[in-house]
Amino acid sequence: MERGIYFDGWYKNNHCYHPSLPLRSMQMVEDLEKYEATMLVWSALGGGSISLSYLENEAFGEVDPRLRFYGFMNDSEFIAECNKRGIKVFGIVFEAQGWEFPVVLSEDGRHIRQMNVLRDKDQPHDWYGLREFSNGRHDGLFRTSLRDFYPDGIVNSDGEPVTDLWEEVAARTYKGEPVHSRWVEVVGHSETCHQPCRNNPVWRDYLKKIIQIQIDAGVAGVQLDEAEIPITSLGAGGCFCKDCRKQFTAYLKELRAAGRLSAEYGDIDLETFDYKDFINDNHYEFPNGAPLFKEYYDFQQRAVAKYFIELVDFARDYARKTQNREIQVSGNFFNLMPVYYPMEQTVDVLITEMNSTVFRQPHWYRYVAGFSNTKPLVIAENPYGGVIPELLEMLDRGRGYDLYRLLLLEAAAYGCNMSVPYGGWMGNTIKDAFYPPRDVTEQVQKFLKKHDYLYSKASGANTMVMYSYPSYYWREVTKDYSGDVQQKKDSILFYTPTDIIDENTCRLPFWEVVKELSDQQVLYDVKMFGDDELRVETVSFQELAPYDLIVIPDCDVLTVNQTEALTEFAEKGKRLLIFGRAGENIPGWLDALRGRENVIFAANPDSKREALESFRAAFRKAHEGLWQLRVDNADVGVHMQVSDTSRSVHLISYKYDEEADRIAPIPVLNLSVRVPADIAGVRMHTVDGSEVEHTVEKDGDILKVTIRDMPLYLVVELC
Repeated sequence: MERGIYFDGWYKNNHCYHPSLPLRSMQMVEDLEKYEATMLVWSALGGGSISLSYLENEAFGEVDPRLRFYGFMNDSEFIAECNKRGIKVFGIVFEAQGWEFPVVLSEDGRHIRQMNVLRDKDQPHDWYGLREFSNGRHDGLFRTSLRDFYPDGIVNSDGEPVTDLWEEVAARTYKGEPVHSRWVEVVGHSETCHQPCRNNPVWRDYLKKIIQIQIDAGVAGVQLDEAEIPITSLGAGGCFCKDCRKQFTAYLKELRAAGRLSAEYGDIDLETFDYKDFINDNHYEFPNGAPLFKEYYDFQQRAVAKYFIELVDFARDYARKTQNREIQVSGNFFNLMPVYYPMEQTVDVLITEMNSTVFRQPHWYRYVAGFSNTKPLVIAENPYGGVIPELLEMLDRGRGYDLYRLLLLEAAAYGCNMSVPYGGWMGNTIKDAFYPPRDVTEQVQKFLKKHDYLYSKASGANTMVMYSYPSYYWREVTKDYSGDVQQKKDSILFYTPTDIIDENTCRLPFWEVVKELSDQQVLYDVKMFGDDELRVETVSFQELAPYDLIVIPDCDVLTVNQTEALTEFAEKGKRLLIFGRAGENIPGWLDALRGRENVIFAANPDSKREALESFRAAFRKAHEGLWQLRVDNADVGVHMQVSDTSRSVHLISYKYDEEADRIAPIPVLNLSVRVPADIAGVRMHTVDGSEVEHTVEKDGDILKVTIRDMPLYLVVELC
């Protein structure tokens, strides 16, 4: 398992200013060694969205002697030090950021005296960013200028010369206004960030030049942030830039030629069609209720995958051709929504942010573990909509240490890696950065390294829940989830997302099912199933054979290959639980399964409460005799991890005592595990190395373990 560090390195008690990250130092390198780091995310060379000249200076520029005195260095030197120690630095490409900053320059225009943070906000100032880089206004500020990167200048898709890169590449609303990346514009500051559109070839070419500089600086990997652009702009009413409009029209022509464009749009003249004009001339709002919105989203989803893969291929090819080496490539896949699934197969490691960082989300960890399949997965906390601001305040007061341990270890218990925040992002309003306690961090990280052999993405589960990409991608896009997090009065531990169980929000049976199974402490896997176009993959019975039960939660669209594999699964005597619809696009498939004793059907009424009652009854029948793990305490999370050399049960306690500010020991916990014949005993592993009193008894294939005073986290190695 990777041991990632969320390495923004922003300053304590200061704003987290994108995109340029603070200078790196040897003290940071020493910290990374103590934290047993293997890879750094959001970690270096972010300034390309200010200008290529600024980025080149981040990578190779001179560092003031006063800073050298304290071990500071430029980014290429920092990367070299990390490479020596086997720590993979991922250069961060802020794809959805195009910046303009206020600057005060020297009289000769060759030096920046102030930038971003102005000592007198009312003083006259100039600007520096993408616009000035492209028009040459301040060419003397850095060692390089536009002509070093674009000897023949910049030309857009209409063949026009570009002298204002900032405006040229901006994503546009349907009203023609530039879309802003509001989440990174620090409130109360005059910095301005447009959200560029990757469908514009000018921006893609610029991103490739950022990648070139990062690889030349020695990065081990490239991380493409906001990997879903320009879908990112949907919430602001975008993107309607000229390139999106031209490409969307071309997509509609393809649909019409294939007979896949609805007849209701038969009178549209696609030779003159412009989606922006269509929306505005007819006074539609976008995206809510706009005609052609689904077609528009489908077009953008294809463009997202196409151009993301173009950048991934470019990065790998450039490293091979110029440096004869392999690099890793990843993207910020945010909450691992379906839009990212067509790109998953192209990356080496998955990097994700939690939409809401709260405790006790085993269902989400099981989903992301399934989404990433066998690839490494590194998770970053999110300062918005969760526990992080309150947790940071607690840690600053010397409280919440067990909660911080829980943040890291809950992910590990379910087969994922929660990266350690090192000056982690706290959003655009909180004037602080997330630096957790060093001693606690070292304790957890050293435990994870020492016991790495006990961690695996494989669980040995005999139950699997399907996630059907073609069944759910549009439901996820149009869901009416609020993102609200309810706080119970007990403690910070009981923040919980409400959407899955809220009767007033839409039905997403997959999420209802995995949360229910996690609440029941069932050992299960999630497996992603693609389609026949964007994520083509073949499923065989051999892949499904390790499971005894597959849950199909309202997967109304399946491929022929998938139905054939599932039919063979049932014919071999294994069990299917079909909750709601399944494979409605394959006539007769579902009817052919009816009447089999090993295929259980559960009704899926509109009411969430009634639907879950139906599912629970069906699951009890389908899962009879298949249980693998049992504990007798609802405040314990339980999971199994299996590798070639080990099999272990991971137990995580949620019994937080707010008054004592600790996860209180559980006096007695009874664990039952079905095990192979050659396993008869256990070894206990605790984070602090303490001994745990326990007894072991084997009854047939069931290993019964009684644990006394179970701590916050316990790994029970079966041997």
